[in-house]
Parts: sequence; C-alpha cells; structure tokens
Amino acid sequence: MARFSVWVLAYGLALWLVDRFSAGAPGFLWLLFWLAAIAVAGYYFFRLFGSIRRYFLWHLRRRLVLTYFFVAVVPIGLIVLLIGIAALILNGQFASYLVLSRLHERIDRLDQVGQVIARYADRSAKSSPEASLDDLEDFTASELAGQASYFPGLEITLRIGDDERAFRLEDRAMAKPVVTPRWLSAARFSGIVLDGDQLASRAIARARTRAGEFVVILSQPFTPGLLDQVGQGIGPVSVMTPAKGTSNAQRSSQKTSGQGGQFSINVGPGRPRYSVTDSSGQLVDAKPTTSRSLQVPAPANFLDYTIWNFASLQPYEWNAATEKRNMDAGFFDVTSRIVAVYRQVLSLLGQYSGLWWTAFAVVGVVFLVIELVALVISWRLTRSITTTVDKLNVATERVKAGDFTHRINLPAHDQLTALGEAFDGMTASVERLLKESLEKTRLEGELEIAREVQNRLFPQSAPEVAGLHLYGLCKPARTVSGDYYDFLRLGDGKVALVVGDISGKGISAALLMATLQSALHAQFYDGKPVSSLPLAYPAATAEVVSRLNRQIYASTPREKYVTLFYGVYDSISGKLTYTNAGHLPPMLFRRNRILRLEGGGTVVGLFPAARYEQTEVQIEPGDLLLAFTDGMTEPENSFGEEFGEERLLEVARRALASPPEVLMDEIYSSVSDWTGSPELQDDMTLVVAQA
Repeated sequence: MARFSVWVLAYGLALWLVDRFSAGAPGFLWLLFWLAAIAVAGYYFFRLFGSIRRYFLWHLRRRLVLTYFFVAVVPIGLIVLLIGIAALILNGQFASYLVLSRLHERIDRLDQVGQVIARYADRSAKSSPEASLDDLEDFTASELAGQASYFPGLEITLRIGDDERAFRLEDRAMAKPVVTPRWLSAARFSGIVLDGDQLASRAIARARTRAGEFVVILSQPFTPGLLDQVGQGIGPVSVMTPAKGTSNAQRSSQKTSGQGGQFSINVGPGRPRYSVTDSSGQLVDAKPTTSRSLQVPAPANFLDYTIWNFASLQPYEWNAATEKRNMDAGFFDVTSRIVAVYRQVLSLLGQYSGLWWTAFAVVGVVFLVIELVALVISWRLTRSITTTVDKLNVATERVKAGDFTHRINLPAHDQLTALGEAFDGMTASVERLLKESLEKTRLEGELEIAREVQNRLFPQSAPEVAGLHLYGLCKPARTVSGDYYDFLRLGDGKVALVVGDISGKGISAALLMATLQSALHAQFYDGKPVSSLPLAYPAATAEVVSRLNRQIYASTPREKYVTLFYGVYDSISGKLTYTNAGHLPPMLFRRNRILRLEGGGTVVGLFPAARYEQTEVQIEPGDLLLAFTDGMTEPENSFGEEFGEERLLEVARRALASPPEVLMDEIYSSVSDWTGSPELQDDMTLVVAQA
C-alpha cells in the first residue's frame, strides 16, 4: 500500500505538470487519480483511527477517563444546553402570552365600555336619531374623557338606523365609520379583527332605543402607542399585517403565495426582518408597526440572554362573507430578556411563587457540589482500579501459562485491592475445582447410564390385548425418575396395569423404583423360559400388593414408601380387578359418568402387616381408564395455583374421542402451558387404557 501511495502521488504530480506547461490533461485521467487518492486516504485514515483507538483504549486508565467524559461530562453539558434552550423557548412563549393577555384585557375593557353606552342608549328618552346621536356622542366623550391615554387612537362609531357618527377619542376629529359585517348578527362582539390591511381591537354593542336600533362600535387600531403599553416591562413589540390581498404567512423564510403578493419573515440575529412582494415580484414597503419608545431591557446578569418569540393574533376577517378567523395574518413578535419575563410572571402570581425557583437554584448548586465530589472520588477510584488491574493482568498471564503458585500479595485496603487476595485464593482453588469438575463429569456419565438402565425397566411397547388399547409414558423431573408404570402379560388374555409413585426424587427414588419393579416381576417368573412353563400368578391383586408391601418394608428405610395402583384386566370377561394402595384414584370415563377407582388400602412399604382389598369393575366398550401420578396434578403456575384434578379431568374429557397417544400429548401440553416453564416440577407419569 505504501508503494501504491507513492505511485499515486507521482501520477498526480505528473498530471499537475501537464496542466501547468501544456493544454491540460484529459479529465478521465484526473478522475482515475482522485479515485486512487480517495482509496489511499481512506486506507490510511482507518489505520490512523485504529492506532488512536488502541492508544486511548488499551490502557485502562485512559479508557476510564474517556468513559467518565462521555458518561458524566457530556450528559451534564447536554442537560445544561437543553435547559438553556428550554429557558429561551419557554420564556419567549411567556413573553408572547403576557402581550396577548394584555391585549385581551383591553378588549374586555372595550366590551364593558360598549355595554355601558348601550345601556345608556336603551334608557335614553330621545326619539329623534339626530338628537339621540348628539346625546350619545356627548355621553361617550364624557365617559371616556379620562381614558384617552389608556386607549390611544380609539375610534368610536355610533349608528341609529341610517344615521351615524364617527370620531376619535383623543381629538374628537372625524373618523371613517366602521361598517358592520354581514356575518355579525350577535348583540355583542369583541375581539381582534383584520379590516382590510389594518389590525384593530374591536367591540360592538347593540340596544333598542326610541329612535331605532342603536349600534356602538369601539375600534382601537394597533398603533405604536398601544404597543408601548402592552409591552411595558417586557420589551418592544412589533405587529405585522400582510399586504392587502395576502392570505398566508409563514416563518423562517418559508413563503406562501397570496392573491396579491408574498409575505415572509426572515429570522436571524437581532430582530426579525419583514418583506412583502407584489404579484409581479416587486418589493413593497411593509414596515411593521413597532413600539415607539420601548427598548430591550438591560441584562440583569451574564446569563440574562435576549429572548424573542413570534406568534399569531388570529384575527377575525372583518370584510369576509362569513365568520372566519385568519390563522395566517396578524403576526406579532416580542423581544425581551429572561429576567424581565420572570419578574412579570412573578408579579402576576405573587411574591411567594418565587420560592420554587429559589428551591430549583439551591438544588442546582447542590448538584454541582455533588458532581465535584464525584469527580474527586472517580479520580481516586481510577488509580485504585488501574493499580489492581495491572497486577492482575500480570498474574493472569502466569496462571494462563499453568503457574498456579504465583501470588499477587496486594494488601487489601478496599474491595478492589481485596481482589488480589481473592485472586491468590482463586489460584489455590482452581486445581481443586478442576478435580471436582472431572468428578462431576464422571458422575453425570454414570447418571446417564442409570437413566438408560431405568428406561429399559419401563415397557418398551404396550402389549396387545383384545378389546383394550394401552399406552403409557413417564417424564422424569431429573435425570432418573421415581415414578413407575408397567404392563405385565399374565396369560389367558390377562394383562396387569401398574402405576406407582415412589416417595422422594432423584437417585434414591429411582433405586426404590427398580426394587419395586424387580419385586413385582419376581412374583410371576421363576427364571425358566416363558414358553416352556405356564405362568402361575396369584389371581388376587390384594395378595400381590401384600407381598410387595412386605418386601418393600423389609428392604428399604422406614421413611420410604410407595403409592401403588395394581389392576388385572381379563379380556375374556371384560372385568378389571384392582387394588389401590394409597395412590391417586384413576379415572374411568364411561359415557357421561366418571368413576374413581378407589379402595384397597394404605401405601406400600410403610407398615409390615397392612391389609389390602381388591375391587372389580366391568369395562364396557367406549370406556377409557386414566391413571396418573401426582406430578400431573400438583404443578403450580406463577401464582402458586395447582393444575389440579378438575383441570386434568376437563382436558381429558375434551380429547376422549382421540387415540391414547393424542390424548396423552394433549394432557402433557396443558400441564406444560399451565406452569409456563419447560422444566418439570415433579415426575409425570400417565397410563391410558381405552376399551
């Protein structure tokens, strides 16, 4: 790559010389040079980036410094920046809100004055419109004589029928009468309106007089004097009305065409700049109405930045055919400072409202102090970490080479330096753990062999019996199971069904299960080939269980016992003879009934002289026998609720018409869904006999 880079530079130098001393090199030759140069630059950039990354991130101390920078310094800086931006935006909106509040307060005052004049007209005794207007004009002028400074530029229109009077409050000079729009039919109205290209606060009141219907219209145009009053204590206010015919306006240099031109507001440093162009593209004089004497307040401190906000007055279209508000006309902006707005808001809320801001400032100072303390703690922690890690790095290299005698010998002053002692103790334990791991592997192998041996103790296939379909399955909760089921061929069309549950789990239960299986099988076989001798077996199930009880009691510890269901089915007579030794009663589904096969005696292996009884039941076509262990009914869900026999019964009833294999899969799936875990809580055994 280095040689290629040199050739690329030489090639570029040659092209430069050709351009300088001749007509110039072809463009495609320069294209080849730039492609090769970009490839070389990209290669060395990534090489440089990798070197810088290794330099900064290989040593733990530098990595921690970078981590502290991005985890602590950068977020704090971003938080401060966001708070500053939010303060500018929020205070700007507060400034606009204060201006709008003062404007609407004046509109309410105009509405109240209009109502006073209307009530006076209603009580007037004048019957002539001319005389009535003279009286009303004098009354209005006298009522508002002391408020001329509060309503600068206020224009008053009085109308009775076709007669009207219009004058200005300040100098009683004649003014152009205001025409009532067609859409305004209400008795009173107040709001901001756009009349042609002029914005004004306007209020209307009506009354019935002897001279006819009376209408008073109070209209206050947006003048510099008015803006001085609404911006008092806040800052200069400007109002921009679009050129006549303009219908829309947008901010931030986004322009929208209207019928007569375009109106745009360019937001940049300082105050906004307004411009209006006509339909031919010529610039039209559109200087906004601005406060005459207000200036931006002086900063209270170095953090008292200038704020600016832009909003719409949303005036009513006075000359429109229907009532509507123009959302894109009548814009105003206000310029102020954060502290000035803050003082205006507090003056409205009262002196105690500032306590929250004081609390906020106190929390901010506490936060900064905590950050400084955290910086010192982080520096000391970094030194402690890096010293320990350096020594641990050397020690781990020695251990990786197989030297378990190496020791760090680092004094344990804190938890980090205590890692040295922990490492020294670990090296002494590693060899012992390796030996234990080998031993565990050997035990797991033996358990796997035990599992395979136990699987051979279960029936490898269900015997074929005339009129009866048998199926069984055992799922151990651990490697080996303490549940037991079996099918025994007894000759003469008879078969024995066995389901047992050994107390306990694990290897001890599995050994007792093997003992039970061998003891049961030993009662029917004498070691000679089955084909040469008849099978002599005890016909009474109670006798078989009694023998098993004595054998299990004699060969197992006192606390060990077995719950057992032992039954013999005769395919010729269709009878099932059984003894239930403390086991969960199997369910016999017969048409719309369910029989529980109970009775027989106590558990096997707990008492040496226990007595057992047997019971017979006739198996009819369509019957289904379901025998199970408590691992099918006692699993709990996440709320501690057991699956229970009722749910097992419900699941079995839904799948009665299915083959035994399908029925068993449905039951196991329902139990698994109930627990919500693939791990079994107990050994699960299920035997199905379908007639």
